[in-house]
Amino acid sequence: MEKVVLCEACQKNAMDVVEDTDEPKQPYQLCQPCHKRLLNNSLRPIEWYNLAVLHSPKQFLLHDDFYGEDGQAFQSEDDVIVTKEDKAPTLQDVRQDLASLINFSITRWFLEDDVIDALKQHDQQRTLDSVQSRFDETTQHIEVKSRMLEIVADVLGTSAAGWVRELVNQADEEFLYPLSWAAASSLPEDEGLQHVIEKLKSISEKELPTAAFICLYRFHSNKVLNWMEVTCTHFHVHWGRLAALSCPTWDRMKTWLDKGRPISLIALETMTHCAKGNRPVLVEQCSPKILHTDKSEVENTLNDYLQKDGVPRVKTNVSTILNNKEDIFE
Repeated sequence: MEKVVLCEACQKNAMDVVEDTDEPKQPYQLCQPCHKRLLNNSLRPIEWYNLAVLHSPKQFLLHDDFYGEDGQAFQSEDDVIVTKEDKAPTLQDVRQDLASLINFSITRWFLEDDVIDALKQHDQQRTLDSVQSRFDETTQHIEVKSRMLEIVADVLGTSAAGWVRELVNQADEEFLYPLSWAAASSLPEDEGLQHVIEKLKSISEKELPTAAFICLYRFHSNKVLNWMEVTCTHFHVHWGRLAALSCPTWDRMKTWLDKGRPISLIALETMTHCAKGNRPVLVEQCSPKILHTDKSEVENTLNDYLQKDGVPRVKTNVSTILNNKEDIFE
């Protein structure tokens, strides 16, 4: 007797409709009523949740234009009646069961601290085995696979080093960002950096500043600054953000100012990103500083540079730096 395939959304009725997704190898498999609710943006929270576990909440028809993180419908074409059994699980509901907790983690837009803390309460080897199984066997979805790599980066660290070594040698470029984060957490610094910098060679010059920031900021290594010195061919604000998070020293900033553009402009941007407020969240969270500073040199050094390059952006940056010296320099 042929096994009945259940609807992925309600997990009760037999599946009788296949609806394409962005991942051709993994379409939605639904019953007629759930298919209708999917197309009408009217899924019940548990139906949304069940689909998000398999396809990620970033998938078309599930994403945050239509649903909140707990599965509440924002743009429903029908009335959505939600009973107690129709609600999606909460973190409290799933935190003790590893498989359910990993499911829950997939349905979050971001892997946030409360979920990370809950995952850290479980045995690392069991978590690694489960994450690896999901990545290798259970799903075709890039977003779901990427979430598994985020768990490696934020939860498992060095315990996943063996698997991360395998992945960096074979994984597709579509996993560049989360795999870089995993390498930063799991591998020795030199090894991880070597792998990621090698991957960055395939990125176009135009896209490189953004890609480099996302891939390398977690290393917090001054060796990133060495690579930047021979790599940066034009100014971009992301170069300054990356440098700020890579343990910059005052001697390095002076050297960059002496080299002239574009690296001198990057030096100024680096220093301004060490001032509190009005900077990206990733930078704000790390509270970077310019290290080993001779503070008696700062004002004269910056004013000397201003005499050579007095464009409005430089004037603004120098003013910001001098007005925030206590924040910026250590």
